[in-house]
Amino acid sequence: MSQDKIDILQRALQREKSARKQAEKILEDKSRDLYATSQELKEVNDKLESLLDEKTSQLAGVFENINDAYLVMNLQGHVLKMNDAAIEFFGYNINKETLNVINLIYKEDFKYAIKSFKTLSRQGFFTNYTARIITKEKQIKWVQINASIIYNRQKQPIAAQGIVRDITETKYNSELIVEQKKQLDTIIDNASFGIALTQFGNIIKTNLSFQNLLGYSEEAISTLTVKDISFAEDFLLSKDYITRMDAGEIDNFVIDKRYKKKDGSILWAKTNVNAVRDNDGKIKYQVALIEDITEQREKTLIIDMINDVAKSILGKIDIHDIAAEITSNIAQYLGTNDCVIYIVNAKEKTIEQIAAYDSKINIKNQIIDKTIFPIGQGITGRVAQTGIAELINDTSKDKNYIVDGAIRFSEMTVPIISEGTIIGIIDSEHPDKNYFTKEHLQTIKNVANLVAMQLKSAINLRERKKAEAQNTKLLKALEKSNDELQEYAHIVSHDLKSPLRSINALTSWIKEDNKTKLDAASMQNLGLIEITLEKMEQLISDILEYSSVGASSNDNEKVNLNDLINDLKEVLYVPENISILLLNKLPTVKGDRIKFQQVFQNLIGNAIKFNDKDKGVIKIDYLEHKSYYQFSIKDNGIGIEEKYHKKIFKIFNSLNKSKDSSGIGLSIVKKIIDLYQGEIWLESKLNKGTTFYFTIKK
Repeated sequence: MSQDKIDILQRALQREKSARKQAEKILEDKSRDLYATSQELKEVNDKLESLLDEKTSQLAGVFENINDAYLVMNLQGHVLKMNDAAIEFFGYNINKETLNVINLIYKEDFKYAIKSFKTLSRQGFFTNYTARIITKEKQIKWVQINASIIYNRQKQPIAAQGIVRDITETKYNSELIVEQKKQLDTIIDNASFGIALTQFGNIIKTNLSFQNLLGYSEEAISTLTVKDISFAEDFLLSKDYITRMDAGEIDNFVIDKRYKKKDGSILWAKTNVNAVRDNDGKIKYQVALIEDITEQREKTLIIDMINDVAKSILGKIDIHDIAAEITSNIAQYLGTNDCVIYIVNAKEKTIEQIAAYDSKINIKNQIIDKTIFPIGQGITGRVAQTGIAELINDTSKDKNYIVDGAIRFSEMTVPIISEGTIIGIIDSEHPDKNYFTKEHLQTIKNVANLVAMQLKSAINLRERKKAEAQNTKLLKALEKSNDELQEYAHIVSHDLKSPLRSINALTSWIKEDNKTKLDAASMQNLGLIEITLEKMEQLISDILEYSSVGASSNDNEKVNLNDLINDLKEVLYVPENISILLLNKLPTVKGDRIKFQQVFQNLIGNAIKFNDKDKGVIKIDYLEHKSYYQFSIKDNGIGIEEKYHKKIFKIFNSLNKSKDSSGIGLSIVKKIIDLYQGEIWLESKLNKGTTFYFTIKK
C-alpha cells in the first residue's frame, strides 16, 4: 500500500474519531436533558395521581352518602353501580347479583317507562319522572326519578345515571287528601243546607243545595256577588257584622236574611257566617251555611201580623187611625214601603186613599196629594169593581197599571168586603218583579176579612162626623161673618175717627190761618195731610175689600188665569229691573174673577215691592192634581224670617211699615183661599227670596 493511501486512511480515521467525539458529546447533552424532563414528568404524574385519588375519594364519598338512591346503568339497562341507599331501597346488591332496571318496572307502568327512556336517549335527560317500581321483596313503591346520559370524550353515549327518590308516602298522602276531598265534596254537594265560599264579597264556590235554593247554575252564580243576591236593608245589616269580623272582633255570626232568587222571589234563610283566616289573622275566605226558613218564618210572620193587626185596631173608632195601623202592619210583614188603603165611595163611584205606608204621608200620618180613582180605573179600580183580589208579577204587562210616584213592577190588590159590599181596597206594590207570593195574597185576604167589620163602623162614624162638621162649619162661617161685621163696625167707629179728625184739623189750619202765607210749618202740615189722606184712603179701601170677601159673587165664571196675569202686568207698576215669568200655561178655573185678581195682585205686588235685587225675577207656576190646582209665586227679594210666616196672614200685620202698606193684603189673600177650600203657605230664606204656595179646589 502506498504512503498516499496510508495518509488518506489516517486522515479519514482522524475525521471519524473527531466526528464520533462530537456525536458522543451531543448524545450526552441530550441524555442529560431527557433525564431532567423525565424527572419533571414523574413529579407532575405523581401530583396528578394524588389529585385523581383525592377526587375519586370525594366522589366516592358523595356517591355513598347521598340520601336518595343513585345508580348507573349501561344503555342496555344493566346496573353498573349503585349506592347503599339504592341497595337498601331496591333490595338488590350488584356486588352479589346482576340487575337490569326492567326487573324494577311495575307492569302497568311499563309503556310509560319505555317512552320515558326514549325521551332520555333523545334529549339526554328527563326530570320528575313519576312511576311505580317493584322491589326484590315484591313491594310496590312510588318513585320520582331525575336521570341523564353519560358521554365519552367523543360525545358518544355510553351509560345513564339517575337519582331515585321514594315518594310513596307523599303519594299516598296526596291520594288520601284527594279522596278525602272527594268525600267532603260529596258530603257538601249532598248537604240539605246551602254552603257558599266567599272572598271580599265575591262568590267563589257554592254547593248544589245553595244553587238549587236560589235557582242558579254553578257557573251563573259564580259571576254574582253577595250584594247582588241580597236586599239592600239586609245587606247593610250583614255589612255591619262583616266590618266587625274584618276588625277581628268576631269570627262567626248568625242572621236571618232574605236572598233574591233567580225568578225574583224571596228566600228567607238562617245564615251562619264563619271566617277562615291566614297565619297573620287576616280573613282569606268566609264560609256561609244557609238554611231555608222561608216556610216557618212565613207561618210565624202571618200569625204575628194578624195578631198585631187585631190588637192595634182594637178599640179604635177613627177610620184614619184604623187604616194607618193596617197599612203599617201589612207593609212590615210584606217587607215593602208601599201599602195603601182606599175607601170606596159608592155615591161618587170613586175610591179614595185614606192611609199610606210610604213617603205619601206627613208627620201627622195624613196623606199628601191623596189620589182619587174612578171605580174601574187602574188595577185598584178594577178590583173595586170586580171584588176579586189580584196578584200582578209584572205591572209593565198590565195596561191598566197607573204609576203613582214611581214605577213598581209587583202589585197585590185585595178588596175589603163587608156584608157583601166592597167598602175598601188594600193595595201593596214593590219595585221588583215577582215579589209577592200566593201565600202573601191569602194572608192579606185574611186581614181584609178581619178588619172589614171595624172599618165599616169607622166609615159610618166618619159620615156622621162629616155631616156634623158641615153643620159646624156653617155655624162657624155665620159666627165669623158676624164677628167680621162687628170688627168692621169697630174699625169704622173708632180707628177711622182719629185720622179723620186729623185731616179736618190740618185742613182747617191751612184754610183759615194761612190763607195768604204758607210758611215752613204750614208746608210740613200740608205734607202730613197728604200722607194721612193716602194712608186713610188705602186703609178704608183695604178694610172694605177684606169685609167684602165671602160676599155674593159669580163663582161659576170661567177665568183664564193667563189673561188675568197679562191684565195685571198692565195695571201693576213693574220696574224695568224686574221680570215676571210664566213657567207654564196656567189653567182656566171656575170662580170669581175679581177674587182671583185680588190674590195674584197682592202676591205679585208684594214680590215687586219687596225686591232689592238689581235684577229681580218673579216666577209663576202651577201643578195639577186630581182634585185641586197648586200655584206658586216665587221671587228673589228680601225674604221673610220663619217666625213671621204665620203672622203675616193676620189682619193689620205688616213686616215693612210704609205709607202704601196697611197690613191687610195677605189677610185678604188668605180669606179668598179659604173661601175656595184651599191652603196657603210659604218657603223663604232671608236675602234670597220667597215662594208663596196656594191651592184652589177644582
